[in-house]
Amino acid sequence: MKRPLAPAITRVIAAMAGVAVLVGAVVVGAVVVGAVAGGIERTDPAPPSPERPPATAGIPAPPAGAIRLSVEDVVDGDTLRARALDPGILEVGASTRVRLIGIDAPEVHPELHCGGREAAERLAALLPEGSTVWAAPDAELRDRYDRALLYVWAEDGGFVNHALVADGLATTMVIAPNDAYAPLLARAEQDAREAGAGSWASCGW
Repeated sequence: MKRPLAPAITRVIAAMAGVAVLVGAVVVGAVVVGAVAGGIERTDPAPPSPERPPATAGIPAPPAGAIRLSVEDVVDGDTLRARALDPGILEVGASTRVRLIGIDAPEVHPELHCGGREAAERLAALLPEGSTVWAAPDAELRDRYDRALLYVWAEDGGFVNHALVADGLATTMVIAPNDAYAPLLARAEQDAREAGAGSWASCGW
């Protein structure tokens, strides 16, 4: 028959068991801390996807499939340079010469025409350098000069092609089959002409 352990021995065994549990917890904690310090990849929330600006006051919003552009500079009242930020219709990151569809602004180069400077300045105000804007093509993406033919919306949702015509700084120019917004632009031109807006008055268009 086994003799019961003495109370002192029992206390020693219990103390040793407690130390073992404590040491195990410390080891596990050290492993976790070491793993984090060693570069366990954190999973941060993905940045929110950009949303197209909504339509306002009868002005259409960018259509499905529109891409974002970063504006580089304005060439004249109907042409700019920009870089695509999204894949789709243009090469991402490539500097692209963009011609606004459906409108025609007075020339700036090689000869300055009446209203040309005002149109270019207005386009630069609508599309500041470095701003992010939305753009979409019509039936044809390129013209014979290899410019991207696009409708463009400013950061605030303003339809830039329409704004230049409505301000009397550009006229309409319909070249089929790129005529999706021709009726809207024609109405804007008629209103600007009747109101004597912009170059309709200053240049006697």
